[in-house]
Amino acid sequence: MRWRQRRPRRWRGKLSKLVFGHPRPVFAAVTAIVCLAPGLPNHGRQAVGVILGVLTGVLVGEAALLLPDTIPTLRVAAATFGAIMIATTYGQPPVVPIQAGVSAILVLAMGPEYAGAVRLLDVACGTGVGLLFSQILFTPDPVDQLRAGERALLASIGAAFEQAGAALAAGDQGRAQSALRRFSDAHATLAGLATGIDNARVAASWSLRGRLRRRDLRAVAERFGRRSTRAYAAALLFGSALATAMQRRPGEAPAALAPGITAAVRLCDLDAAMGEAPALPLAGLDDDWRRVLVRLDEAMEAIREFRTAELPDRSGDRIP
Repeated sequence: MRWRQRRPRRWRGKLSKLVFGHPRPVFAAVTAIVCLAPGLPNHGRQAVGVILGVLTGVLVGEAALLLPDTIPTLRVAAATFGAIMIATTYGQPPVVPIQAGVSAILVLAMGPEYAGAVRLLDVACGTGVGLLFSQILFTPDPVDQLRAGERALLASIGAAFEQAGAALAAGDQGRAQSALRRFSDAHATLAGLATGIDNARVAASWSLRGRLRRRDLRAVAERFGRRSTRAYAAALLFGSALATAMQRRPGEAPAALAPGITAAVRLCDLDAAMGEAPALPLAGLDDDWRRVLVRLDEAMEAIREFRTAELPDRSGDRIP
């Protein structure tokens, strides 16, 4: 038990002494955690922002030490405000002004010997660890983000089509209105896909894997954004047309509508083959039901086009 207690302490001291000679590099560990925190849109940008904010705060804090110490509280407030304001002008994420303000306070509170150059070196070490893990060892794949957003959007639209089919089979106008609301609620997944597209664009500049596939990612992200919006809008228009037609013409649905909705549900399943587009004859229909079939055909065409948007695979080649 004694050997197990002493060995980590001895190893930690040797590693710190080997790098910077700091016996307790607390700031390095904290910085690594800040850089690798889950839920960040881009860990590389976070790491760069941390080191930039700390550098700004240390410089401002060192400059504030030259001011007269007649009112210490006023000097701390002025240094903190100045560091935050300077860091805000960089146009970087919130972590930059936060780290700048904290660093300025630490320099004034703990002295430049411990919170100045020493902290800056510790932060540089922690940032390096964060970049190593986020950019080389465990680089996030922006294509996976696009695929996840694509699957979520199509699943939401497919569930709305299923509810529309159930409403049509039961001849229930209330269910048709619920299906319309379900189509409208799919906007949340569309927004999630838009976030994934934005993250992919950022990753194309701020991550190693993204830079290696930057050309494909930017083209695919732009194409994905246009086609996903069109698929959502076309499905929503179909839901609105169906709810209106069932309200005006209950029990008069064309025979081709139910199989068409079933085909649309299957089209939204990424694990199923797209198959051929079903025939939706418009002859002999009144305006309301003709509009429903036209909207269904437009929605299926938009979803088919969205599914055929090309994504680069892991080797960098495009796949259909």
